[in-house]
Amino acid sequence: MKTKLLILLTLTFFVVSCDEDMDYEAKSLVTEKQLLELAESSPEAALTINLGVEDGQYAFMREYSTNFSDTGGRHDDYGQKSIDLGVDLLSNDAIMVMDHWFGNYYSYRGRTQDFSTTRIIWNFYYTIIMNVNSIIGKIAEDVSDENLRHLRSRAMAIRAYCYFNLIRVYQHTYKKNPEAPGVPLYAPEQGIDNKARGKVQDVYNLILSDLDYAFANIDGYNRPSKEKLNKNVVAGIYARVLLETGTNDVLCAQMAKTARTGYSLMSASEWVNGGFDNISNPEWMWGADINAESSTVYASFFSHMGTLNPGYTGIIGVYKTIDARLYAAIPDTDARKQAFGDANDTKAPYANYKFYDETFFQGDYVYMRAAEMYLIEAEALARSGSASDAADVLYDLVSTRDTGYTLSNSTGDALVSEIHLQRRIELWGEGFAWLDMKRNGVDLVRDYTGSNHSAFGKLNFAYDDNEMLFQIPERELDNNTEINEIDQNPI
Repeated sequence: MKTKLLILLTLTFFVVSCDEDMDYEAKSLVTEKQLLELAESSPEAALTINLGVEDGQYAFMREYSTNFSDTGGRHDDYGQKSIDLGVDLLSNDAIMVMDHWFGNYYSYRGRTQDFSTTRIIWNFYYTIIMNVNSIIGKIAEDVSDENLRHLRSRAMAIRAYCYFNLIRVYQHTYKKNPEAPGVPLYAPEQGIDNKARGKVQDVYNLILSDLDYAFANIDGYNRPSKEKLNKNVVAGIYARVLLETGTNDVLCAQMAKTARTGYSLMSASEWVNGGFDNISNPEWMWGADINAESSTVYASFFSHMGTLNPGYTGIIGVYKTIDARLYAAIPDTDARKQAFGDANDTKAPYANYKFYDETFFQGDYVYMRAAEMYLIEAEALARSGSASDAADVLYDLVSTRDTGYTLSNSTGDALVSEIHLQRRIELWGEGFAWLDMKRNGVDLVRDYTGSNHSAFGKLNFAYDDNEMLFQIPERELDNNTEINEIDQNPI
């Protein structure tokens, strides 16, 4: 029996993760009958197989060459953290000093359909979606077995996470136009097999439906490690979505507070000295535990981001630095300013030292921290009119980093703007800056007097210009008969 399980488990993950055409039916037909027959004879066996698929999905989130390129692997493709770095390099706040790996993001070349950059993002999230759909579709919504219910909840939450990231890259904000073209939706348990673009509203309906189920049904789950989702992380994803839509600020604040409950903030010293390479950090809510076996070495986050690490940054000098305006906006009393060099830094002007891994490319990856939840809670409270409560939450966070920070007496838009500045400082380099620019209506302005942006990325355009949309990759247009050039995002 164990041999049969191993064979089926291996086959299941291989089939659902290695077809780059993203055709759900072609993937599922191979294992559907086998899995259903096994589930009827042994629920425990079905759980074992589905857990294997889930574990494979978490491993895929930090794997090298996730886009199954037929031209070989790319060193700007190593899972979620490569996308986090890439989208930050689309923002005002992060800079590449040399056109190298990730230059397609910084220069905005990679947003068009013929570039590997857009294919990496598209394939990464849709591969995970198809993997977790193979779990969701095999477990009944009202399943009585607690382990299977918890598994289904985690799968639905990660599907929501993937669709949330996709819709923000391939469309403008929800608030701009919920009726705008969305992305293809696959939810077989609901009979949804929509290869066409549909609407943004349809995508958010599925996201919120998935999160509602996950949040309500994951109670009692004790995860074995921070690599898997628990109720806190589900609440954190839910808070991110509600912050984006702005449809329920009260619930958004509640979800953010629920998410951060039980996690402590780093001290200022911890933040500056190695707070971003170890999953055991008490502020980390969700991440990837990297070791010698799972390390992707030079094709990794610290290789590209760590100024003092061996790799593309430390050896070749492809530095990622902070925008001079943002650096100037950080008070001298704020310890976080120490994580960046100044204009005269010996490595590069405004070099970042926030990310440093003391091992040989075995630094862990962070996907969610409690600090982000403080910032979401504060913003949602401020937007709902609870300025005093928002200021208290903001003070609880910022006072641990900045000895000179005092309780804010701002209200309304002024308070929201203060929170946005703190988001830019606190979350720099973690994948939020560009998405926040789109959400908050902030234009790309890199060509300004005194700019330290590199010439190949010194661009200016409005937050709602076409350039702020990635195009659907060419291979999807070739293989998906429901999407053609007419449905493509404009150049």
